[in-house]
Amino acid sequence: MRKLHLLLLVFTTNIYCQDISYIKTLDTIYVNFKENNFQTKVVLPLNDFNFQERRYTINFEDFRTITPIEGLLFYFKEYPSYKRREMNNKADTRSVKKTFLRKNRNKTISLDFFKKYGIYKSTYEAFTNCKVIYIIDCDERKNAKIKIYEVTKGSTCEMEE
Repeated sequence: MRKLHLLLLVFTTNIYCQDISYIKTLDTIYVNFKENNFQTKVVLPLNDFNFQERRYTINFEDFRTITPIEGLLFYFKEYPSYKRREMNNKADTRSVKKTFLRKNRNKTISLDFFKKYGIYKSTYEAFTNCKVIYIIDCDERKNAKIKIYEVTKGSTCEMEE
């Protein structure tokens, strides 16, 4: 009986954090990222200013079987905007413990969220109030810590008139 209660708690917590109406109210969102058939990462070589850039893509079709038409892009740059570069305010990059991720799991969305709501809702509706987006790069684990990157979002979706 105790296991059943624990199982129900886990499922309701996951459903809660994947609810678009709740996600719309957040000013900071964490996006869980693990490279697979639907999620790709490109780490670019250091540029002329010795800055690292990355591109995280969430595809809505399996990119290995067809060429994806729709996708959601997240960009990491040392300085996300010209204004932040002038202020010498770099994008936040840090290593966090799993306890940090557990504490913020209600602010974390995953591939299932994007598949459930589609590109329009997950891009243009869910992120309307969001000021800061972090990618949780699950592929970069070191000493029981996971890297998170402050990113900006983009989309490959073409809007019809």
